[in-house]
Amino acid sequence: MKKKITLGLFLAYILFCGFLCIKTRFIIPNQHLVLQSEKAQKYKKLLDNAGLKGNLTIYKNKQRRWQYTTAGDANSSYLINSVQKELTAGLIMRAISENKFSLDDKVAKFYPNVPNAQNISVLNLLEMTSGLDPTGPMGDAPYNNDDANAQKMIQDTHYNEQNFGKGDYQDLDYILLSHILEKVNGQSYETLFNDMYVYPLKLKHTDFVWADQQKLKEIDFLFNGQNVDMNAIHGLLGAGSVAMSNDDLYKTSLDLLNGKLLSEQNKDIIYAPGNNALHYRGGLYTKNNHYESNGNGYGYCNFLRISKDGKNAVVLQSADSSHYGDLSNSANKIYTDLFGK
Repeated sequence: MKKKITLGLFLAYILFCGFLCIKTRFIIPNQHLVLQSEKAQKYKKLLDNAGLKGNLTIYKNKQRRWQYTTAGDANSSYLINSVQKELTAGLIMRAISENKFSLDDKVAKFYPNVPNAQNISVLNLLEMTSGLDPTGPMGDAPYNNDDANAQKMIQDTHYNEQNFGKGDYQDLDYILLSHILEKVNGQSYETLFNDMYVYPLKLKHTDFVWADQQKLKEIDFLFNGQNVDMNAIHGLLGAGSVAMSNDDLYKTSLDLLNGKLLSEQNKDIIYAPGNNALHYRGGLYTKNNHYESNGNGYGYCNFLRISKDGKNAVVLQSADSSHYGDLSNSANKIYTDLFGK
C-alpha cells in the first residue's frame, strides 16, 4: 500500500512538473509584461477617475506591457480621428521617396485654384502653416466621389495671410494632402492606405468607418451610440476617417518610426520638429524625448504618446470623449511616469 501511495505521489509530482513546464513555456514568458501591482492599481484609479470607456495599452521595448479595458475588449477598434494624420504623412513621404513630388512643390502644381496656391508648399500643409481655413463643409452632401469633394472644399477655402507661415491647426491641410496623393498616384486614398499599412502589416482591426456593418463587426469596431455623418467622414479624407485598435495603431506607428515602412532618413524628414510654435509636422507634435498625437470627434478620443524610435508607447482610446482633457492628462502622466518627459 505504501509503495502504491508513493508511486501515486510520484506520478502526481511528474504531472505537476509537466504542467509547470507547459505553463512556463506558454504563459510565464508574458508575465514580465505585467506591471507591478502598485502601478497597475494607480493607473486603474487614474483612468477610472478620468472616465475611460475604452482601452489604454502600454508598450515597452516593442512589447505590450499592460492593457486596461473598460469597454469593448482588447481588440476593439475606434475612430482614430486626427491621429490618422501621422499615417497620411507616411503616405506623403512614401510618394516623395518615389519622386512623385517634393516637400517644396507648390499646391498650384496640383490644385491651382486653391487660394494663394502659388506660394503654399507641401511642407506648409504638413506643418499646418498654409494660412488656409474652411468657410464651409469639406465635401459634398451627399458624397459622390473624392474629386468632387476636393473641388467643393477648395471652393469653400479661405486664405488668411496673417496665418501663413505660422502654426494654425486645420484639418483642411491634411485633407488637401490626401487629395494630392490621389492625384499623383492615380489611386484612391483608401487603396494607398491599405497597400502601405493594412495588407503588409496584416492589420486585422483596421478599416475605414464607411465600411459596411459586417466589416466593422469583423474589426471589432466599438460603436458608441452616436450617429456618424458619413458625408462628413468622407470629407475628412486622410484626417479622421479610419478605425483602428490600439495594437494596430501602435504597430503602424512603430513601423513608421523604426525604418520598416520609411527609411531612417525619410522618417527624420517627415516627423522632424515643425517650423512653428506647435513643433508640429507630419501629424505629430515633437516633445523632448517622444512624439504626441491626439484625436477627438463623434464621441471618440484618441491619444498616442510614443518614443522617437517607436519602442515605447502609451495608446489610449475611448468611446466617450466627454472627458477629453482628463484622458489626455492621464496619457501624459502614465507616459511620463514610465518613460520620462
